[in-house]
Amino acid sequence: MRLLDRHMTLLSGSLRTLLQRESDRRRWADSPYAWLFQPYMGEESVAMACQVSEGQPAVISVAAVVLNPRRVHTSRMWWATLSVSPALVPATLRRHHQLHATDAPRTPDAECLTELADFIGNRPLVGWQLEHTLEPLNGLFKSVLGFGLPNAQVDVAKLHGRQLRRLHPHIDTLDPLGVALARWQLPPLIWPSVVSEATASALLYLRLQREIALTA
Repeated sequence: MRLLDRHMTLLSGSLRTLLQRESDRRRWADSPYAWLFQPYMGEESVAMACQVSEGQPAVISVAAVVLNPRRVHTSRMWWATLSVSPALVPATLRRHHQLHATDAPRTPDAECLTELADFIGNRPLVGWQLEHTLEPLNGLFKSVLGFGLPNAQVDVAKLHGRQLRRLHPHIDTLDPLGVALARWQLPPLIWPSVVSEATASALLYLRLQREIALTA
């Protein structure tokens, strides 16, 4: 019950999203993916970050990092650059490879996305502007596997905004991630890769959770 209470005030998403998740849970109840739709009872979360190239076909770099209430486990990470048509955009693929330090681009087929889904599991997802971050990835999941990521979600940007207004009621601003990190005295984003962004989002989430506990 404590785990449910801890997340209920932070979960983002509309009623439509919740209803869609319930519909998907029933639809996939007898499939190998059924466990992904079950409630998570542990203490870990997964911080996510995605960056998408301009133009079509899009190239998507993704990072997922595991964390618990005490630390970010950077040794437990999944990251890759995904491209439907690698041969069509070599310059874009090179930029993603150099920026995000990924291996050769992977095709977002059922094997690749199932691997990512297995890594994430049914743990809650955290991330900066998470709904926007996950939109292109969910598009791939829906087109290939038939469902979007069903996990509970915590938008760190919204959490930051609420806590900032709680401490400073007259502040009415939407900080970018770099400014939010500075406000809470966390290390800056040295390199704008998906791994750096996911790790920074995880660190900011843990810092905000501690601040909330202190001011509760």
